[in-house]
Amino acid sequence: MKLTSIGLRKSEVSSATASRIRKPEKLQHRPSPHTVLNPQMLQLNLHERPKLIAEVSESHKGYSQLILAGEVLRTCASELLKLRRLAELPQYTPSQANQIDVIKKTVMFWSKKQLFERYVLDSTFAPVQTDSVLVEFTIPGLDMNRERYRDEVVSLYINNRLVALAFERIEDREVLLEQFKMMFAFAQLQLRLNEQQELVIGIPDAQWRQWDGQVYVSGQGGRYAEGAPIAVNVLPIQPVLEHITQLAVNEKAPSPDRASVREGKQDVFGAIQGVKDKKRESESTDCVLLSP
Repeated sequence: MKLTSIGLRKSEVSSATASRIRKPEKLQHRPSPHTVLNPQMLQLNLHERPKLIAEVSESHKGYSQLILAGEVLRTCASELLKLRRLAELPQYTPSQANQIDVIKKTVMFWSKKQLFERYVLDSTFAPVQTDSVLVEFTIPGLDMNRERYRDEVVSLYINNRLVALAFERIEDREVLLEQFKMMFAFAQLQLRLNEQQELVIGIPDAQWRQWDGQVYVSGQGGRYAEGAPIAVNVLPIQPVLEHITQLAVNEKAPSPDRASVREGKQDVFGAIQGVKDKKRESESTDCVLLSP
């Protein structure tokens, strides 16, 4: 009797407990808030990605060009130091003359080094960091210092481009300078005035490399003689590659024209010093780029 009542109580408890226990619901997949992307953000990322890739690519190109420019400058500086020791000699032996030609050829080769279809160094041995690299020069006699006693038109024929400058007698100097800048701009050249009041002309480096550095000038009797144009060699502001490649080499003592030879050697020494200065600037830039 007791056993039967105990069995009934167990069954009642079991059924009551089962009724109170809820069945487990099916698990629902809830996306993580970190994986939810805003459609606008996704569209923005897709639009910005080409721009970011282009910026990284340009930065990589600029960095690579500066590194290679440093290597080229170190090589050129080493070769030019050899050239300076030879240029200081009063006369050259056939072997030394041949060595000078080899050095000039080596410097010319490295100065034309390109990366990403762009020169590593410009004609003044400066690292190329932009597409608009200019080589500046002056023309002897072309300045704003000379008194204007009468109106005069000066015609300049620069690298197959004609530039006409009207030096009006009573016109203000600043007004003339702005007019001259406009005339040079039409010829794809730039103009500025230096402290000596000389007209400094800037020509793209690519055009300078194809040019012989001569300007044909004609005037009306004031600054330049009237009549047929005369050829005038321009004076670069910075030492250029031509100061090195055009060094005359004579196996005998350079007695026929000592002044021109001495002047040519001074140009070479100036160019060598310029390369050394650019080399130091490049090395300091490398240190900044490599610093953490």
